[in-house]
Amino acid sequence: MVTRLGAWSTGFVLAGVLVFSATCHAACNGPQALVAELKTHPTTDNSVVLGSWYASRKQFDCAIRTFQAALKGDPRSSQLHYLLGLALLAEEHPAEATPEIEESARLDPEVIKPHLLLATLYEKAGRQEEADLEWRQALAIDPKSEPALESLSEALLRRKDYSAVVILLDKAPRTERLAINLSQGLGHLNYLNEAATVLTEAIQQSPDSLDLPKAMTVVLVKMHKYEQAIKLVQATADAHPGNMNAKFELFRILVLTDQFDRARPLAPKMLTWHPHDPEVLYLCGIVDRINGNTQDAKAHLEESVRLNPSFFDSRYNLGIVLVLLHEWAEAKEQLEKAVELDSPVPEAHFELAKALRGLGETQRAAEEIKTYQDLKKTDDTALAAASAVSQGDKNLADGKLSDATVRYREAVDAEPVNAAYKYKLSVALHQSGDTAGERAQLEEAIRLDPKLAAAQNELGFLLARAGDGNGAVEHFRMAVQAAPVWTDAWINLAGELAATAHYAEAREAVAKALALDPNNAEARELSDQLARDPAAQQSFPEKGPSPR
Repeated sequence: MVTRLGAWSTGFVLAGVLVFSATCHAACNGPQALVAELKTHPTTDNSVVLGSWYASRKQFDCAIRTFQAALKGDPRSSQLHYLLGLALLAEEHPAEATPEIEESARLDPEVIKPHLLLATLYEKAGRQEEADLEWRQALAIDPKSEPALESLSEALLRRKDYSAVVILLDKAPRTERLAINLSQGLGHLNYLNEAATVLTEAIQQSPDSLDLPKAMTVVLVKMHKYEQAIKLVQATADAHPGNMNAKFELFRILVLTDQFDRARPLAPKMLTWHPHDPEVLYLCGIVDRINGNTQDAKAHLEESVRLNPSFFDSRYNLGIVLVLLHEWAEAKEQLEKAVELDSPVPEAHFELAKALRGLGETQRAAEEIKTYQDLKKTDDTALAAASAVSQGDKNLADGKLSDATVRYREAVDAEPVNAAYKYKLSVALHQSGDTAGERAQLEEAIRLDPKLAAAQNELGFLLARAGDGNGAVEHFRMAVQAAPVWTDAWINLAGELAATAHYAEAREAVAKALALDPNNAEARELSDQLARDPAAQQSFPEKGPSPR
């Protein structure tokens, strides 16, 4: 589908960011020729030209009056409603602007810009479901729309719907932002090798990027490939010798991987560069503590806490320093607040126990030690499971199905409530021909996470092959509900609806697939079959596509 942009080139929104500007309410003095032309020929086109002239010179009040007057003569002009909405936004009247943009989208739903702008407005207003719908409508118009893909994937990341992110961006352009978002989705699902592959390809396409190596560093650290991470960040800093951000990333990775001898010479430069940055102060505080400069560490960490009281790392490390200084009451205060910030670090409880013992609160200290031990055990278990999954992924890629199955079972046994691990085990079992085991793992995965679209899709295939058409349809429906922009899932749903003689619904489902991917050969073939033969059925492959 061709995105309709031609007549919509006028606007005041760039990359989805609204630009607000104040304006005076002086008399409107536009170019005489344009004013005269509009007066003689009061057409929509002439109104757009003059109103846009005012807007380009930040005379938004005049633009608003021009567009409002034009709408009296042409109330069904989608473009006029859109431009009026933009002008109202520039005048900081979002409540008045939103209905205008909504009307623009209603009058001409195949133009993409109103949907993109509405999504932004809805998100700013906290109307997330409506924002998602507008981004999806934009993607139905242009499945490769980078603003829509970026915004929707970021919204999904904020909601921790990582499977939906992976499905959304699987076939998306590998731009810098989209590659990073996809790598984050994959990383949270523990598909670290796949995340590294995505970022490697993106870095090859954008070798001057600073954000891509930063994202790759996160993946390499999760894979415990610390030296590779340091080499990558060092190479990036060397390639951008005048870029302090690149130097800061090098400083950060050196501190966080305990390379203090290499980090120490960079610390004064970082403080000179950003003396009031909470993260710079926190990292320098760690270096000071390791060097034995506890008073300097205390000063830097106190300032970091003052600048950002919600920064766990600063409070936690300040607590450690205060424990070293035997300032027990102050240490207790900082560590308690660190724990209240939903501490991801079991050691915060261990350090708090030290402060409590220093104050003579032995009972509470014992309780904190018990909490530390429990959390540490959980952390160690999660780390072992993640390591087993990483090895299982490698075994699966190498075709070692038996070894992969063993490693995935280890992960599932260690973390029985992790739906993603159960799904991974189902993949290995499928490739091993263990259909019963595969089904059991898929059922468990979707019980734990009904929004795990890949598992819903795969279970749909198993049920379809077993002759349970209604059950297959149910799970395919749940797959597209969890991942509405997954073309293949819509095709699967359409095929099984056709196979169970629900032809009207099958046509609707395949139409959804074609709206997302107009050139999809499988969707086109199924659509043609349904158009020619109401009894047409779709044959199913043995295994549906996974979101990797």
